[in-house]
Amino acid sequence: WDCSKFNDASIIGDGGVYLGKLGPSWLTDSIFNSSSEYSSTWSRDSIFNDSSEFGNSYSNKSVFNDLADNPPKIISDSGFVGYLSVGPSWSSERFSPYDIKYTCDWD
Repeated sequence: WDCSKFNDASIIGDGGVYLGKLGPSWLTDSIFNSSSEYSSTWSRDSIFNDSSEFGNSYSNKSVFNDLADNPPKIISDSGFVGYLSVGPSWSSERFSPYDIKYTCDWD
């Protein structure tokens, strides 16, 4: 993987909702920063809130529903990178937040 394509890329949910950034855990808005609202289990705009439409396992807009038709987009300075989604695994446009975190060593 080329981690540079993900570094500092924004995560944008349906309706243009900003859901944080991809990048090392020291970045303020990183979904991997444990102090960021975007990594919390309570924020409405966090993919890790399993009660939110972007973080539960059944929403059509969720990262964690591998059948979601409209998961959050990953947008870098150069444009669309792909979708932040746990699946399906055969889709080359979908990238799991867990795979990105560990492959890029952003924990």
